[in-house]
Amino acid sequence: MGIMTRMLRLCKADVNGVMDQLEDKGLLLKQYLREMETSLGHKERQVSALAQRLGRLTGQIGRHVEEMDKLEQDLTLAVEKEKDDIARMLIRRRRALETACSHLEEQMETMTQEKTQLSETLAHQRLQYETLKAKAGSFCRQATDRFFDLESHRSEGAIYSANPSDEEIELELLQRKEALQKGGTL
Repeated sequence: MGIMTRMLRLCKADVNGVMDQLEDKGLLLKQYLREMETSLGHKERQVSALAQRLGRLTGQIGRHVEEMDKLEQDLTLAVEKEKDDIARMLIRRRRALETACSHLEEQMETMTQEKTQLSETLAHQRLQYETLKAKAGSFCRQATDRFFDLESHRSEGAIYSANPSDEEIELELLQRKEALQKGGTL
């Protein structure tokens, strides 16, 4: 049983090794960066949507405040003219608008906090993305340089190798001795 387990483990290791060789690290990095960019774009749209909603809430509160001011003027007039039924109705409407404004202001506060937090997170993640993007670019350039260095060494073969063989050294030595004997110079 031990031999079969070891053989199975060896096969798995070989398959994983082959898969590692098939995966292009540069392509994977680029894919991860695209996914990060998509995620950042989504968060930017969320921040933008929150800003638009905050703008709508601000406008809605402004309209309610204007209406309450108008109701206040009408209420003052109704009280002066001793129209108590109209004054009661205006007080009810004004209080309803005050309650609505209070709820809208609470929503605005919550959304403002959410937007601030999301904006800070987005700024932090954007910085991380830019840093990783720069590192990935550097990695890809280095990988490309290494690939071309390896290819150039392979194409040069033994003729251009940095370490000449003993036979090459011996041949050059013989050629120099022969040249020295014939003419006295190299």
